[in-house]
Amino acid sequence: MDFWSIYEKERAKPEFGSGKTYIRSRDRIHLSLSTVEQYCVELDMDRGILKEFQENARYVIATDITHDLLLSVYDVNTTRTFLLRFSLPLSVNVMKWLGERIDRMGNTNLEVRAIGMQDRDTELLNTLERMHATFKSSLMELDLFGNEVRHIAFDLKLGMSFNLLLLDRIYTPSELVNQTSKEEFERRKSEFKFI
Repeated sequence: MDFWSIYEKERAKPEFGSGKTYIRSRDRIHLSLSTVEQYCVELDMDRGILKEFQENARYVIATDITHDLLLSVYDVNTTRTFLLRFSLPLSVNVMKWLGERIDRMGNTNLEVRAIGMQDRDTELLNTLERMHATFKSSLMELDLFGNEVRHIAFDLKLGMSFNLLLLDRIYTPSELVNQTSKEEFERRKSEFKFI
């Protein structure tokens, strides 16, 4: 299943970005932090990582996603996954590096997920669109905008994203409302790097 055509229709609407956009085949399942913490690597803002499933490192977690964007590019054939969390559009050099690595992987079956961004500024989506134009992939999930902080666990074995429960319980709606100001967020930005 590919939601790219649905994304394009949503993107063309004048009100795109003013409310939450959630395109997926089903709601995300919850995972408790205590379940994944000994099997995970954490991905900070403005960092990227290439991982492959291993029993002792099955998850990549990203907490406090607000105005930044988390993109996952998962190869169903190999379980290799690029996870990119960025606050500014990715440079041409980063996109070229990513394209070269994907080309080297050979015959791929890529699934892309995009999660984050809380304001109406859609500039970060240019990276998603350049990826789609550069290599063949299916858009599996799009969770953008709104006012809630997202905590995500990405399962490298299944290629799925989960809501990460940092307190090991379901949140009340008000607990996830973003308390970080745009100014605080701007101060946390840094140059994008692969780890």
